[in-house]
Order: sequence, then structure tokens, then C-alpha cells
Amino acid sequence: MGRRVLIALAACAVAVAGGVTIRAQRSSATPGVAGPIDKAVLQRVVSAWASMDAARAAPFYARDSGLVFYDVAPRKYTGWTEYAKGTTEMFKGLKSLTMTVADDAQVHAASNLAWAAATVDGEMVAKDGTRTKIDARWSTVWEKRQSGWVIVHDHFSMPLPDAAPKPSRD
Repeated sequence: MGRRVLIALAACAVAVAGGVTIRAQRSSATPGVAGPIDKAVLQRVVSAWASMDAARAAPFYARDSGLVFYDVAPRKYTGWTEYAKGTTEMFKGLKSLTMTVADDAQVHAASNLAWAAATVDGEMVAKDGTRTKIDARWSTVWEKRQSGWVIVHDHFSMPLPDAAPKPSRD
């Protein structure tokens, strides 16, 4: 059953990215990734974010204004400009950030589209010293353009904490 869900999600991602392709051709060029997308490329993306400088992550992302990116908070960003601004604000409260793509990373490609899914482990340290473990899920949709592969959709989320067991009614 899990495989069916993964196939359905991949099909949705391809359908969404396919709708973006027409707009993407009219967009300004972005640097992109020259070679195939693999775990090493995914690690480069999360390492760029871990620098807490959105400009370091920027070369991996398409700049189309209508693209949607999901992060832990807020619920969504529309376009790279909004995503960069929102994450930069969030980083102001952090002292450090580490992130590592886990060994479960998968990348699938079809023509000029690729989609990737992985879990990401790490830690955020707030300016006050509070540490938060990162136990995240990350999926991306990539499109191959003239300048190389760029992310046209990004979804980063963390599962809700496990609920405390309910007391028994004996």
C-alpha cells in the first residue's frame, strides 16, 4: 500500500510540475545544477540552507513568481522572493543550524522532470541556546531548464510530536 501512495504522490508532483513548465520557459535563467540530481546534490541544498543564508540556497531554485514552496512555518510561500524573505526572518532567531540528508534519499527522473524524497536529520540552536532536534521530511520537484536543474517545488515538514498516552479509565 505504501508503494501505491508513493506512486500517486509522484504522479501528482509530475502533474503539478507539468503545469509549471509553460511558465518556466518564460522565466529568467537561474544557475541550476548541471549534472543529475542525486543524494550529494540534495545534501548541497540542505547545507546551503544550514548556512542560514537564503542567497546560498538561491542557485538551486527557480525564480518564477507563481511557484509554491512549503516549509515548517508559515504554511506556504509563493515564489522564491517570498521564500527567501520568510526564511531569512526565521534565521534571525537562530544561532546555528545543521541538517543532513538521510540514507533513505530517493531521486526519480522522467524527461525534464525529477522528484526527490528524503528524511533530514539535524538540530536548530536558538539564540537563547535552546536546542531543537530536526526530524524532517523533505520532497522536491526539479525541472531541467537551459541553465540546469532547478527546484520548482519544495516541501519541508516535521511530524507533530507523539501525543502523550491517554490515562486509562479503570
